[in-house]
Amino acid sequence: MRAEAGDNLKKLLEVEKRLFLSTEDLKIQHTEFVQNSVSASKDLQEELANIEKKKEELADYLCEDRKKMSLEDVFNTMKTFRELFLKALQENQERKEQAAKSEKRKKELKVEDAKRLKAEHGKSSVFRKK
Repeated sequence: MRAEAGDNLKKLLEVEKRLFLSTEDLKIQHTEFVQNSVSASKDLQEELANIEKKKEELADYLCEDRKKMSLEDVFNTMKTFRELFLKALQENQERKEQAAKSEKRKKELKVEDAKRLKAEHGKSSVFRKK
């Protein structure tokens, strides 16, 4: 991409030179556009250089070879990690909810058993009194 941007800048500079040698009419019509394009292309070159510098810093931080490391691979790895991390969070939340439901059901069963035992105990007392 950097090479393409460099080629485009060279072409724009060539157009700018040709425009300088052309008629006044063409200069008036196209000079501003070409100068803006050259400026934008130079800005792009700077941004790409900054990205390359950050890539090298990231490669150093990750103990990777600066020349072999691909930003695309790094971003794909980060994306995969994020997806797996979010999935794990969701699974953990579902497990917590399931555990809470299970605990609630156990308590309900204990209460039901206690009521049933109390009712059975009460019935057996009635039979003993007679």
